[in-house]
Amino acid sequence: MSAVADAIKKVATGPHLSKDLSLEESREAMLEILSGEVDPVRMAVMLIALRMKRETDEENLGLLLAIQEKTGQHALEVDNVMLLSDPFNGFSRHCPIAAFLPAVMAACGLPALSQGVYQMAPKFGVTHAQVLEAAGVNIQLTVAEAAEQLNTTNIGWAYLDQAITTPSLFALQDLRRLMIKRPSLATLEKLVMPVKAKKTHLQIGFVHKAYPPVLAYLAKQSGFDSALIVRGLEGGIVPTLRETSDNFLLIDGALKPCSLDPQAFGVDQQTRGVMPDLDQLTAAESAQRGIAALQGEKGVAYDLLVYGAAMALWHCGLVSDQNKAGDLVIKSLDSGDAFAAFEKGRTK
Repeated sequence: MSAVADAIKKVATGPHLSKDLSLEESREAMLEILSGEVDPVRMAVMLIALRMKRETDEENLGLLLAIQEKTGQHALEVDNVMLLSDPFNGFSRHCPIAAFLPAVMAACGLPALSQGVYQMAPKFGVTHAQVLEAAGVNIQLTVAEAAEQLNTTNIGWAYLDQAITTPSLFALQDLRRLMIKRPSLATLEKLVMPVKAKKTHLQIGFVHKAYPPVLAYLAKQSGFDSALIVRGLEGGIVPTLRETSDNFLLIDGALKPCSLDPQAFGVDQQTRGVMPDLDQLTAAESAQRGIAALQGEKGVAYDLLVYGAAMALWHCGLVSDQNKAGDLVIKSLDSGDAFAAFEKGRTK
């Protein structure tokens, strides 16, 4: 009997008889799925049954460890790196200007990596990959190429696509579309760590209140040194720009609530995020507005870059004061340093 078949027998027996998988059972079943040798029906049954039963922390961690094992990990030479995990299925209402945050963070002394896919069910929203491609960025870097950019002082940022880092997980895209409802993979793939520095940090978004403890547990167990868990727009990594938001910090292994006020970082806006000027959200408009903000053009996109990057600098301890963190980001944008870092990474 296969690991997936054994797992189905335990988790798919109804609300009263279903049993939890151990970490190792979950890991073995996921490794079997990622081998490409499991019938798609069995894959879907197991993943949906886990969701209906509600995954335990150990089950989620087992799945994540299997994905990480298939991904591998490249050691970086830098002291710190920030991994940014906006929703892989993209945005439908707000321009994902956060696609440009890695370059801004890098210009301020914090190497940063975003990761994702070109498009993802069930939302099929505008993604980092689409925006960066529209901005002329190579979105097909290998992990080694991305690591080189992260290690290069005057670049310090990169984007990695799941199709490159974990092709066996990417191969499940069509199955996930047919499943309609998102499995736990939609959360777990955002915690994959393809590169690791002396200290590796995570900036990740959430929508539902039950998720911060789950994300903190997984981040801690999978080796992140800290996590900034953000109640962001559409589940993104930057919260509302117009009011205080309730977020969480994973620091020294402990999860702590963290109220963040954009005005403390020098941001004063009357809108929640970057709404498209056109009737329909597009990658092209998002790219155009993001590049303009990188070049110092004031507005909502500019303020989103200030807030998103300043939060990360403050969280990682590179700048102890929130207002000073905002000032540092503003200086990098107004001086052209952030755009220069973006340009070097774009043309590498």
